[in-house]
Amino acid sequence: MTKINTPKKKILIAAYAISPYSGSEFGVGWNFVSKLSAFYDITVLYGTSGVCMGNHEAMLQYRQNNPDDGVNYVYVEPNRLVRLFDWMNRSITPLFFSFSYMLWQRQVLATARKMQANENYSLVHQLNTIGFRHPGFLWKLDLPFVWGPVGGSSNLNDIFFPILGKGNFLRHKLRNWTNSYFLQYSARVKNAAMAAKAIFSATSADRDNLQHFLHVDCQIIRENSLLNLRETIKPTGAEVQFVWAGRIDELKALNLVLSALAHLSGRQDWRLHVIGDGPCKAVLQAQSTALKLDERIIWHGQVPREQVLDIMREADVHVMPSMMDSNPTVLLEAFEMGLPSIALDQFGARDLITAETGFKVTLNTVEGIIEQMADHMAFCLNNHAALDHMKTNVLQRQAELHWDVTIRQVRDIYEKVTHE
Repeated sequence: MTKINTPKKKILIAAYAISPYSGSEFGVGWNFVSKLSAFYDITVLYGTSGVCMGNHEAMLQYRQNNPDDGVNYVYVEPNRLVRLFDWMNRSITPLFFSFSYMLWQRQVLATARKMQANENYSLVHQLNTIGFRHPGFLWKLDLPFVWGPVGGSSNLNDIFFPILGKGNFLRHKLRNWTNSYFLQYSARVKNAAMAAKAIFSATSADRDNLQHFLHVDCQIIRENSLLNLRETIKPTGAEVQFVWAGRIDELKALNLVLSALAHLSGRQDWRLHVIGDGPCKAVLQAQSTALKLDERIIWHGQVPREQVLDIMREADVHVMPSMMDSNPTVLLEAFEMGLPSIALDQFGARDLITAETGFKVTLNTVEGIIEQMADHMAFCLNNHAALDHMKTNVLQRQAELHWDVTIRQVRDIYEKVTHE
């Protein structure tokens, strides 16, 4: 009996940022597109693979080295007006990004309309950027429209404003206000939500906001997932190895970790590995000296990703008190390395960490956060067997957070909307 090969469905995806060599939004675009291409005939419209809009040298290099990877990459070149606003975004204020991105998305719509005339697409998917304020315009096509992962709708908690510098204070006060405005009054956001056959959100908080303000149903599908799974744990030694990784800036809140460690009553059975660099590094190193923590802290600086993973692989507990992160890559890397995490009970950490795989810190007061973190660290120092059991639980949870699960969820959405 002759086997009949069914042609793959043609999917049109808008991924403003995409690159196999970078993380963040670039990694979101790359991971979804590359993994979905195993099941669908993917055409992706993109605008950058580098440091600014219009910089696509990384994708040109990739395409030269991999001409037959099965994906049709279509670069939508920003016009002069778009480039002007993007220059203003980089040179004057990031507030201009919305203008440049909106105008570029209009170019994407025009490009998609021309392509639609010659191709039989099954659906169109607005993939990234994931911020809910930027849904693009592909919902105007006569195609089933999928939007997600949608994120960025959560606000910075009010308890943190008193400890912020003036710049971040004003920036996030404005961001909180504009978040509320866009959720309630943005016609573009409402039109996209109403037109969508399916929407999926990056976190449960984003899902709740979309349901409350836009009156839409959506499921949670993270923008990042696990790829490499660790098979065995590293038993905790006499000295518990804590690790913090990220850009050393105000919002990553490494200062809270240092304050918590100062509560450990001069104990010598721990060490903190700090990975990264940033504008607050010198201030925090001075804080470490003032708190008499220097002998217990290793400042690794900015190191290659492979070295980051090597350091995390030898650690015992990941600490992430970030005030403002959705689904940070470093938290998922901790899961890949089999590490329990101590993190604030908000955003992606709330969804990812369970009582069996880490410690979620309640947001009550800044002082309360520091005390809770200190208590969790002390627990790790005093209960090595329980900590090792938690590491085993992390390994068991890895399968639930794997990219295979994420792509299966997206495929289910694709199949549902194309059969309606």
